[in-house]
Amino acid sequence: MAQPDFPDLTPSATDFTSGGGIYIASAATELPPATSVEDAVRDGRYPKENAETAGYSSITIAKESTTVLDLATGAALSATERTTVPNTDIRSLLLVSIFPYSHTPLYNMPAAIAETLRVPAAFATQISNSSCAAGVDALAMAGQRLLLTNDRAALVVAGDVWREPHIDRFDCNPNFVFSDGASAVVLSRDVGYAQLVSAATLTDPVLSGLHADVPSDRTAIDITARARAFFQSRMSPDDAHARLQSGLTSTIDAALSLAGASLDDVAYAILPAIGKEFLQRYLDILNIPVSRTTWDHYATTGHIGPGDQFSGLSYLIENDRCSSGDVILLIGEGIGFQMSVAVLKVQ
Repeated sequence: MAQPDFPDLTPSATDFTSGGGIYIASAATELPPATSVEDAVRDGRYPKENAETAGYSSITIAKESTTVLDLATGAALSATERTTVPNTDIRSLLLVSIFPYSHTPLYNMPAAIAETLRVPAAFATQISNSSCAAGVDALAMAGQRLLLTNDRAALVVAGDVWREPHIDRFDCNPNFVFSDGASAVVLSRDVGYAQLVSAATLTDPVLSGLHADVPSDRTAIDITARARAFFQSRMSPDDAHARLQSGLTSTIDAALSLAGASLDDVAYAILPAIGKEFLQRYLDILNIPVSRTTWDHYATTGHIGPGDQFSGLSYLIENDRCSSGDVILLIGEGIGFQMSVAVLKVQ
């Protein structure tokens, strides 16, 4: 019996200006020491052809004794220290950490972060859906909670540690390297660095099979083999890429439309920290130069997963890259297949 056509996909968008202002009060990143790509290639850890494809100069790798909780707590502490928002105003704490092998089983990491920061979070939860778009998702969720409650502030933290034997960070996909690190943002109802204007999300379940597990004797997690199997059995690469582009474009359009902005108004697009060849896909869709992204930062870190966007935002703030009135676009994409976009306006 033939399967019915999948329902039409429409982004879900939120106008965050409808209930008074919600602002990004601060952003911070906690990164372990960087390892040069040249050294990784010389030592045989990183295939030379993959290094040339991705174009990173260094990768952040945590010591064996460093946990994802260490990095996440460090980023959260830095973010709260960079704002005048009292920790006692933070009533929601969302932790995004998508690589399950770095988590202590049956342990509530969001609550542990709340204890360290002395944050009375009535809502402390973790998002672990394996999507690198989950950081932007969590930002939208935290903003929505502020719209629906009388809470004054929220904290979103995203971090991961990628370790063997569970994954070979250097060889699971030639287009990027998974790096260790965490980043965080504080949201506030008071004036901050930038106003959260709108957000939109879209999931295309038809593409969920792109990352379905398949046998591989090459590496612990073989993302390339998974995609190849999907293309051979389910959908052509051209059709899949067309769906990906259509989904991303419609999600961006939905977020910008609610914000009353266009791509021409965007000063910076903060994208996933995938390698330079994957990055070009975004540049072509957005029709922007690489100088309007945070690639110069990402080239030194690698792809820390769902924390990329907050890390990029922290980099812009620390280096005084933006001016009042600038529009910043946060774009996340990840397994699912999921597209998530948020629009910020610098104050």
